[in-house]
Amino acid sequence: MSEHGDSTQIPGFRGVAADVEPKEAELRRGALGMRSVMFQNMTNMAPAAAIVYDFPTQIAAAGAALWISNSIALFAVLLISSSIIQFAKHLPSAGGYYSYLSRSLGPGAGAFSAWIYFLYALLLPAEVTVIWAGIASTIVDNYLHVSIPWWIFEILMLGLVGFLAFTGVQRSARVTLIAGALEIGVFIVLGVALLINPVSPIDFSKIGLASAPTGWSGILGLGLVFGILNFVGFESAAAMAEETDNPRRNVPRSVLYSVLLLGILYLFMSIATVFGYGLDNLANFFSDPAPFDTLANRVLGIGTLIVFFAITNSSFGCSLATINQGSRVLMSMGRNGLLPENVGSVHPNYRTPHVAATIITSIALIIALVSGAIWGTATAFGVLAVTLTAGALMIYILGNIGLPVFYRKHHAGEFNILFHAILPLGAIILLGYVFFRTFYPIADYPFNLPGWFALGWAVIGLILTTVLRESRPQAFEAVLNEEIG
Repeated sequence: MSEHGDSTQIPGFRGVAADVEPKEAELRRGALGMRSVMFQNMTNMAPAAAIVYDFPTQIAAAGAALWISNSIALFAVLLISSSIIQFAKHLPSAGGYYSYLSRSLGPGAGAFSAWIYFLYALLLPAEVTVIWAGIASTIVDNYLHVSIPWWIFEILMLGLVGFLAFTGVQRSARVTLIAGALEIGVFIVLGVALLINPVSPIDFSKIGLASAPTGWSGILGLGLVFGILNFVGFESAAAMAEETDNPRRNVPRSVLYSVLLLGILYLFMSIATVFGYGLDNLANFFSDPAPFDTLANRVLGIGTLIVFFAITNSSFGCSLATINQGSRVLMSMGRNGLLPENVGSVHPNYRTPHVAATIITSIALIIALVSGAIWGTATAFGVLAVTLTAGALMIYILGNIGLPVFYRKHHAGEFNILFHAILPLGAIILLGYVFFRTFYPIADYPFNLPGWFALGWAVIGLILTTVLRESRPQAFEAVLNEEIG
């Protein structure tokens, strides 16, 4: 893809490329169909991992009213989805939010959003694999009586993910499709079995607001924060736009369909879980070291292995989808000159952003190893989970601020008061509240750190954006001249 404008070159950076330049390797356009992109979204949300890793914290906060937290989270994510769908109609770019905000609020906002985005893109693979690695080490020790440190599993998992991200999007897409289908299928079977054989009789009057231990405080507190976390990654199709067949049609549809399908799954499993575990037993759900093993063992007989199989698929697929997404945003920034030129390169044979994929995989692995060594794998998961959620919330809020500006600036004739003003405003208010709840009420160490980690990352991003804007003005303008497919 050519970029047009001033031919000035910054040593080591592409800046704005000359009008005529040698043909370079490009991403494999049209490689992904609707189904592949939709499963890219769903595996990035990691439904099995979300249910197994997040539901215990949600139940501790919301109790049997878990479904209320997840219903509100679904509503919030549908609001966010609306803004992504509106952007994607006109900007099918690998830059995702980087491109969206550059074209709406300006290149500085785009660069800042990309920096915030990487907080999420680096932490999500680390978060879902570090807790998986601890579980894998325990499973192998219990069943095979072989003691293998968790960090060995961590290296193996992210090493395989990095290899697939490096070697091709079509191979990655096939893997994520299979992994996503398997994990969703496992929990549909488990949910049905729990509803057929519940511990407590199914009575929906028992799971209303009164069933939440602390009422709305818990439902709208960690219940909702982790409810949003269940969906983080739903926007990954936006960054795969350049490789998607008919992206202006398929990216918006894949975002909407994947959110609705997994939203229904989360609500179904919310109800199945509380009745399947027993309303009188829910106070013990969080302290149960493996509550979904308990559930699956009761109704399926071989629950531990089934659940482990599902979360292995989920952690693997989520990591792969996130690195696929993140590497394309990083590549876009390298391509426009905000990062060294080789970061924006595409492998001549595999047609993947191989340098960007290697960078993200390596940093995610370091984060997982260090956080797991400091806090242990389970606590590291919690800290990273809330931190990445805070980062994702900032990105989503910025996107909803930028949407009405984008349509007023570039597509005034299409401006719609509902889709381009009312819904974005509702999303900003709701997400702002959830972001506030990552700080308050103040939690014990180390769970008092995530909000401050996210804010600190944002401050560093503002400083870097200011410095880059002064030192590489041509690169900042390059995104505005980038051809959009």
